[in-house]
Amino acid sequence: CNLWSGYARDRERDAARHGASCPLWCDTDFTKEGSTAYSLPELVEAITQLDETQCRFCVITGGEPLLHIDAPLIKALHEKGYEIAVETNGTVALQKNCWDAESQQLLPPDWIACSPKLGQQHLALEYFDELKLVVPSYQPRDFQEFLLRQRKHLRSGQLVPLLWLQPEDGPRLKESIQLAVTLALQDPAWRVGAQTHKLLNVE
Repeated sequence: CNLWSGYARDRERDAARHGASCPLWCDTDFTKEGSTAYSLPELVEAITQLDETQCRFCVITGGEPLLHIDAPLIKALHEKGYEIAVETNGTVALQKNCWDAESQQLLPPDWIACSPKLGQQHLALEYFDELKLVVPSYQPRDFQEFLLRQRKHLRSGQLVPLLWLQPEDGPRLKESIQLAVTLALQDPAWRVGAQTHKLLNVE
């Protein structure tokens, strides 16, 4: 990730360095210990082997996935029939890594969920499909210009609401839930999200 090293010892340092609050509470485990390095063919083969259900849906998350994926990976997964989604913090432009020199076109993921961890002035992501704000640190009023980059999706002629307010887990959880509910009631374009895996106690 470009905002936090992933190590508890660096939380305060990285929060101060980047001005992002996420290093103080992020619970994503993405450090290099226990990881495996793959070549592109090996990675695609490993993903295919894990996909016992043949669902052909691949979510690339982080750290920050747009630091690592590129057009050859997108192309290789598409050739295997995968739909590709990412969850990004929005600080990296698709143009940076997803430009395919061979075809001279952008080869982006099919679905982009953005969960910003810096102010909108720092966001380079050209567009997104859904937006998740972790409250109370990040609130709709602070991302009004960035909201204009959302791709709209219609179902039965109606806009699908893909704006999420996720309460921050940890010591501020009760306050965070109340604020998320209040904000969603004030503006029905937003919904309150939940970390289902935590509710179900799934690791």
